[in-house]
Amino acid sequence: MLPRSLAVPTLLAASVAVPYVASNAPQWAEQVRMPSSATQSSTAPQAPPLIGADGRVQLPPPPQLAPPPAPGSEIRPVSTPLEGYPTYSVQEVFRMDVTKEWVYQRWPRKSTSLSELGLYGVRVPLVTGAQLHDLAGSLTYYFGPTGRVERISFRGRTGDTTQIVMLAVQRFGLQWQPTITPAEQLLQYRRGDDVLSELRTRPAPVLWESSPLDSFSVELELQQPDTGRPLVAQLPTAPAPKPGQAATPAKPESAATAQQTAQQEAAAAEAAAKQEQEEDLGWRAFFPRSRVPANQIDDLRKPREL
Repeated sequence: MLPRSLAVPTLLAASVAVPYVASNAPQWAEQVRMPSSATQSSTAPQAPPLIGADGRVQLPPPPQLAPPPAPGSEIRPVSTPLEGYPTYSVQEVFRMDVTKEWVYQRWPRKSTSLSELGLYGVRVPLVTGAQLHDLAGSLTYYFGPTGRVERISFRGRTGDTTQIVMLAVQRFGLQWQPTITPAEQLLQYRRGDDVLSELRTRPAPVLWESSPLDSFSVELELQQPDTGRPLVAQLPTAPAPKPGQAATPAKPESAATAQQTAQQEAAAAEAAAKQEQEEDLGWRAFFPRSRVPANQIDDLRKPREL
């Protein structure tokens, strides 16, 4: 039994401490458990350091960071291929009713730095397919101030020119023209003496069986018939006369010019011969024998002694 003097303070302390401990017991339990968990984490086994062949400790590689976006990098994914959407008909691209928006949507990359007075050019790569008659090359649309296509230009190759020739004849009205080279195909649309549209095809200098799609080079220029500008015509070479065929007689002006040229050539040849003769004479051309003493002539003939 506690004495009466200690019993009253003890009861008062218990009446205060017991409710406090009962209400704050969870926080105390967590504070008691935290040092143990920290101790366990600090005492957990760590991976041994990497040691190289030279006995030195190797540091782990730094984390790989994504490089900054470069000019021309894709900000958003683009599903359109570089040569545009696949097409299997030249009628889809060689049209005068297309717009700039149609070209921009069809090809992901366009070149607009083209020098053509009064026209806005958009150049794109063109691959119509993998068949023998398909085209591959550079296609350019030229738009006028009103947004209308004024000119279409194509430079490329193909393995069979039948399809592009039929398109030029049936849709754009090009007509066959005689050529000097038998293997060359030439079709033109004329307005009087001016050539507005033209198609030229030539066989490749070397034909490879492994690459039949590169057998012919194609040069196509198409313009609007009402606003087209005359194309610069290529100067043809005069054909050589056939065996047994008499040459065309020269005109009087040509004959006189040829005679004058022959006289000039003869005079030039005579002057050259005279100069050569003087060079052969050497010192004798400047000192005639009649004016040079005999002893000096003998000295000149003797070889000089160094």
